[in-house]
Amino acid sequence: MELDQFPRPPQDNGRGVHWSLSVYEWGKRNWEFWREQLLAMKIKWVKILDDGGGSGLRLARQLVDMEVMPVVRFYRPQQNPGNIGQRGREAVRRYIQAGVVYFETNNEPDLDLEWRSPKPPNWLDLVVDNFIIDADIILEEGGYPAVPAFGVGSQQDPFAKIVERGRRDILDGGAWAAVHNYCLGRPLEYPNDPVNLEGVPVTQEEWEAAGGMWAWEMGVDAVNEARRRMANPNASIMTDSTCFRAFEYVNHLVVQAVGHSIPIMMTEGGYNVGQRAGTTFGDDPRYPKPTPLTASLMNLEMFRYVQGDRDILGQKVPDYFFAAMPWLIAAYRIGVYAPPAENQGPWFTHQFDRQFGLRGELPLVQMLKDLPIRVRQHGPVPPQWWKPPYQQELGRNWDCRLKYLGVQLEPAPDTGGPYWKLVKVQWYDEDEVVGAGYIFVKILNEEGKPIENATFIVARDDASDQVSTKGAIDSYWGNYAMYGCLGTYKVRVSHKGYPSETVTGLGLGLEDAPRLWTRTSFRLTFQLTQPSRSNGGDKQPDEAEHRAALRKAIINAAKLHLIPLDPSAPFHQYARQHKLGERLSAEFTFEYEGMQYKAQAFVKGVVFAPMHALDQMSHVPYIG
Repeated sequence: MELDQFPRPPQDNGRGVHWSLSVYEWGKRNWEFWREQLLAMKIKWVKILDDGGGSGLRLARQLVDMEVMPVVRFYRPQQNPGNIGQRGREAVRRYIQAGVVYFETNNEPDLDLEWRSPKPPNWLDLVVDNFIIDADIILEEGGYPAVPAFGVGSQQDPFAKIVERGRRDILDGGAWAAVHNYCLGRPLEYPNDPVNLEGVPVTQEEWEAAGGMWAWEMGVDAVNEARRRMANPNASIMTDSTCFRAFEYVNHLVVQAVGHSIPIMMTEGGYNVGQRAGTTFGDDPRYPKPTPLTASLMNLEMFRYVQGDRDILGQKVPDYFFAAMPWLIAAYRIGVYAPPAENQGPWFTHQFDRQFGLRGELPLVQMLKDLPIRVRQHGPVPPQWWKPPYQQELGRNWDCRLKYLGVQLEPAPDTGGPYWKLVKVQWYDEDEVVGAGYIFVKILNEEGKPIENATFIVARDDASDQVSTKGAIDSYWGNYAMYGCLGTYKVRVSHKGYPSETVTGLGLGLEDAPRLWTRTSFRLTFQLTQPSRSNGGDKQPDEAEHRAALRKAIINAAKLHLIPLDPSAPFHQYARQHKLGERLSAEFTFEYEGMQYKAQAFVKGVVFAPMHALDQMSHVPYIG
């Protein structure tokens, strides 16, 4: 599998962050704040944690709606030895249905604390064997598994062992590598920087500017003595990868094993406040502990490198290094009481406000907001990220969770004159709802002013009810109590007899439990709208565009039939042979230029064949 075939977010700049260290607390109580921060910082990749059963799905769906690529780690305390099993498979399947495709199933297995019992001598063999089990599950479901990241600076080689077991196909066909390249206060160039190579001394002015005794924990003379003593003119990333450039060493192992690169992503790492390679006269006293400002500046330079604005030692970011998701967005401020993480200086923290004159965030936050993006690659975007036209038009006024509730919008039967158009819909889940489960409706005139006593219809299979909006004391909302599950109710405006768009599929229930009578509510806003005066000309494709037009017709037909994955289906063998992943639709038929076709959508493309020659199967990718 080529590097440019792996999914990427639109306008990918490689800029990311490790999200909450909790599998349950991710900022849902204040999501609008976190959403705004992510968008403003132009983040395109986010590492999230999951309990192995789908606990991160709500966050992942929000990220996908923002065109941010989630990377999911299945977190299990002391997960070694072990694999994700059937529970993990089902979680992977649900994530892929949401358009989430990258997964980590292990974490730093070279550390004793990641084992339930004492780490055995053959621990790497066990890790590789369980990785193969997990990788097969994820690849079968249409995802991309990570060869696990090891502890900082580790030089273990799982890739050779994967090949030794006869499973090179995993590394050739969708695996990627995670790396925890914490920078530990060392410059991006380490180990080939002047301090490490030559022992270049620090001046008094440089010592003070870096933070004085707080940052160095020793005086200038002691620092320079350490620099002289530890200088290593023969330093190489092949012998010391305890630094940002660790991805170069990992890539060396991959190429040595299979002859080509695979995607590598930082899923932990970067510069943390006060963190260096040994403190209090520890392992490496040559570099200062980063202050909030210096940690921010160094992370900024890291992100500039990742998006291609600068080089390191004369080399631009390699194509295989997809993204940097450094530790950590927040701890206390996102609802996780974890003092060790708070002390490491997450991006949003009050930990250093008094000492360094900050206001709840590191300078890095504003630096990223100010840093223009440089697009490294645009997609290919997972096909599940596709949005129906009405969702694209409404944007954030269409709650992205409605997709997973089965809520849809039907057009007005006649838009040649005035009609009622949906302009906003919001869903309130079991944590957000107040009181009983209601459908609330507000109706606006052409000027956007709310109308009192405007009528709307709430219909179900066996009956319909007419309801009126209320007055100013109720903020002009009309309300209707729900007693049926999702899929029960349809809502349209009937005021003044104008035609109306209709919201369908409303009811009680949750994204992953649609048949539960869980109290939730909807708020719908309609506005009187005049028809648009647009006129488009008919453009006939020339002969050279014929194939592209056919491809577009196939893809558009496929989108209407997307369904949950099911491994057993027609066209299955063809899709397996061509590594298209699991199916996303049942078989369906469509007509193009007078010819009937049968087709079926898979994760990485659509298989099709003419109805009169079903043995002549072919496929088209979603991006081409």
